[in-house]
This record gives sequence, structure tokens and C-alpha cells, in this order.
Amino acid sequence: MITSRKSINKKLVPLVISFIFGFRMLGLFMIIPVLALQDDIYSNFNPFSLGIALGAYGFTQGILQIPFGIMSDKFGRKRLIYLGLVLFTIGSIVAATAVSMEQLILGRAIQGSGAISGTLLALLADTTGERNRSSAMALVGMFIGIAFLLGMTLGPLITEFYGMKRIFELTASLGIISILLVGAVIDEPKSITKNLEFDIELTSIKSLVFDTKLSHLYLSIFMLHLSLMSFFLILPVMLTEDLEHSQQILPIIYLLLLGGGFLFMLPAMIFYEKRSMQRPLFLASTFSFAAIMFLIPYLSSYGLIITAIFIYFSVFNLLEALLPSLASKLSPAGKRGSVLSIFSTSQFFGTFCGGLFGGYFLQNFGTEMLMSILGYLGLLWFLFSLRFQNIDSFVTVVLDVRSKKNKDLLKIISKKDGIEDILFTNNNAIAYVKFSRSKLDKKIFDDLTYLGDFDGERSK
Repeated sequence: MITSRKSINKKLVPLVISFIFGFRMLGLFMIIPVLALQDDIYSNFNPFSLGIALGAYGFTQGILQIPFGIMSDKFGRKRLIYLGLVLFTIGSIVAATAVSMEQLILGRAIQGSGAISGTLLALLADTTGERNRSSAMALVGMFIGIAFLLGMTLGPLITEFYGMKRIFELTASLGIISILLVGAVIDEPKSITKNLEFDIELTSIKSLVFDTKLSHLYLSIFMLHLSLMSFFLILPVMLTEDLEHSQQILPIIYLLLLGGGFLFMLPAMIFYEKRSMQRPLFLASTFSFAAIMFLIPYLSSYGLIITAIFIYFSVFNLLEALLPSLASKLSPAGKRGSVLSIFSTSQFFGTFCGGLFGGYFLQNFGTEMLMSILGYLGLLWFLFSLRFQNIDSFVTVVLDVRSKKNKDLLKIISKKDGIEDILFTNNNAIAYVKFSRSKLDKKIFDDLTYLGDFDGERSK
């Protein structure tokens, strides 16, 4: 039996989209741990320009993330992905040829203007069935996680042996490879599917931004990345000058700190998730952030400083995994695409503000003052998080309700305790039903036409 090229390509689409996510993130993560040490490479280098250079990518990403998603509905996914990757590649080339901080900032801003994360996820929704989408999303998440770990270790390694500019040249090459992969494997969908779990609904944006259950998650991802970007203005110098590590050993240090932090947080994540105890986990994490920021400037022992940095990365990895999961669970039925777009925008603006804010205070007031201010912001974050409550385990299922029989059955089910929200779409042919796993058994939907769900489970 001969398998058609179109059939093969369809199977490869989730892998290619995951590669593109990974390639883009790898190029961006590689500069974070090394840029603070390049004061002899770029003219007009100072803490403030350093902060802007690190944060410029987040600024253009934050502004253009939602517009790119909306334009992909109108002009097609593939065209917008091409545009985003071309901008990303051009920005990488500009950054690779930069000799001043102004040119580097311009290159980083152009890199970020290719804001195609939402468009890539929408394409994933268009080209994967409901039953296979959870595994496809998990693949994307895995590639992003690998890119973060590799980027933080490869960045120092490449810089030490080949120089900072090689990172941007590699990033440009990855952009070109991504363009070629899109051309070779991805076909433009014949019709763009309005999948409300991934698409953006402009009419609901305002109400979702000010939703009391979701607003603390937007603030939290903003604070998390503000803290990360500000901390990395200080950390490379701390490791090389204060702790007297050579730049050659930095890749090993980052690998041990990040990899160890990831392994350390996994048991805690699993333990609290199984018991629906997100609140104590969340509060302990935000309090730890504040305490570490306050304590690090006053620690003199090598072991204590390394332990504090290790705890920081453990908490960061934990919240980086926990917050998107909570945002997804708290999303109203059929509004997940809009919620995650706002969430992603908050994350990128956190990156920008962390660079801008951190660079300004580092240049004008010094390391200790910056760390103290981050500590106070962390304390305010912790106090704001006291409002956070444990979340029931919710599942959103997608049902085909075109027949009168299915509509009548769903009407009966909708009156049961545990149904959180129901949204009809596609001329009332499709229903998104959000329900509490602890109050209702999924078997209640067995007599309906089940299309898929979004909690990571696979259809039986």
C-alpha cells in the first residue's frame, strides 16, 4: 500500500511545529545567560541598554501576538508563519552584525516581531483531530522545555569558543531551516477551523482580562518573567566575579542548576496536583521568590548562594509549568484560545519590563537595591496571591450535538451538579462542556457523540 505525500505530511505537521517552536526558543534562550558578560563587544554597553536588549524581544512579541493570530484567520496560517520566520531571521542577522547596543536592540526587536506562537498553535488545531490534539500539544511543550535547558547551557559554550555573534548566526540558520520545513511539509488548510480552544475571540478579550479568577495568573506569569529577566542581568556576573567561576564552566553550572531544579520540582508538582492543593504550592513558591531576592545580597557562603540560586530555578520551573496549566483549567468553555493569548502577552510584557526595570535600577542604584526591590515586588505578589484558592479538577469535552437526540440528552445533563459551563458553536452543531471531574463521571457523556477533550486524556 502506497502512502501519499499528503498523508505523510499530515503526520509530520505536529513534529515540524514542535521543531519550529524549539528552534525559535533555543535561539532566544541562548543569549540570556551570556549577554551580561559582553561589555567588551558592543559600544554603549551599560546595565540599562543591556536590560532593553534582553527585553526588546518581549516588547514586540507582546504587542504583536494577538494581531498575528487574528491576521492568520484572514490571510492564512502559512503566510503568517512565513512572515514571522522571515522577520525572526532578519532580526537574527541584524543582531549578528551589531557592533553597538542600539543595533543589538533593533535586531532583538525585529526577532520578536515574528510573533507566531499563537498562529502555530492555531495551525496545530487545524491539522490535528480532537482526539490527537492533547498529545500534539504535549510534544510542543516538551520541545520548548528542551530548548530552554539546551539554550541555557549551549549559550555559554558557544560564546566561550566561537563568540557571541555565532549565537545569532546559528539563530538565523535555524530560522531558515524552519522556513524550509514549512515549505516542505506544511500545506495551507483548505478551510480555517474556528476552534475556540485555540482561536482568539476579540469580543471576549476585555471580560477575560478583568476576570477575577484569571487576573492573578496574568499577574503571576508577568512577575515570573520580570523576575527572571532582571535576575539574569545580575546572575552571570555573580557567578563569574563573586563566585569566581570561569566562563568555561558556566555551561555545567547552568545545566546542574536548571536540570536539578527541574527534577526537584517534579515530585512537588505531582504531589500537590493529585491532591488539588495548588494554593499552598502557589503561596510557597511566591514567598520563596521574595525571600530569595531579599537574602542573596547578604549571603557570603558559596554553598548558601548556590543553594539559593538552585531554589530559585526550582521554583521558576515549577511555576512555569503550573501557571499555564491553571490558566487552561480556569478558562471558560471555548475561551481557552483567548485566555492563553492574554496569558502569553502578559508573559512577554513581563520579559520586556524585567529588562527595562532591572537595567534602570541596576545602572542607577546597584545590585543590592535591585534585589531588594525585586524582593518587595515578590512580597506584594505573595500578598496578592493570598486570594488564590484551590481549583477543582475541570475537564472540557467537545461533543457533536447536531442531532435532536444529542441536544435533548445534553439539555438533561446540563442540569446536573458539576457542569461548570457549556458553549455552543458552529451553528449549535458543536458543544464545549466544562465539568468537574470530582462531581461527575466522564461516562455521563457516553451516549453522546464524543469528539475529544483538553485535559490530556485520550479517548477510549
